Amino acid sequence: MTTDAGRSGSPIDVRVARRDERGVATVLAIGWIVVLTTVGWVGTLAATVAAAQHHADGAADLAALAAAGTAQSSRVERCAAAARVARANAVTLSRCQPDGLDVVVIVADEVELPWDIDGEITATARAGP
Repeated sequence: MTTDAGRSGSPIDVRVARRDERGVATVLAIGWIVVLTTVGWVGTLAATVAAAQHHADGAADLAALAAAGTAQSSRVERCAAAARVARANAVTLSRCQPDGLDVVVIVADEVELPWDIDGEITATARAGP
């Protein structure tokens, strides 16, 4: 307590207002939990798409090699071989184009993500003898 010089020595009660910071750590912790959970979900979605792309790339390579392995066959037989390998790898053969002894194939694969976010991944491969 202090005294006010302007008055006749009567004491003045001076109290310092303190901010109440109880609960701040809880709010910050909830904020960090939300941020880290969001980053985790985004990472999971990105990994899912990357894995699907690698699967489609491998399937396209194998389908192209199968078609190239029958280089002396007709276009229909070459593309049938590519379609069999694509089907065995659970992808769809979108295009099969013989180019001389080489074959270019395009395969498609469906990607199912949470929240009904579905998409299609395509991959292209070229192979020849």
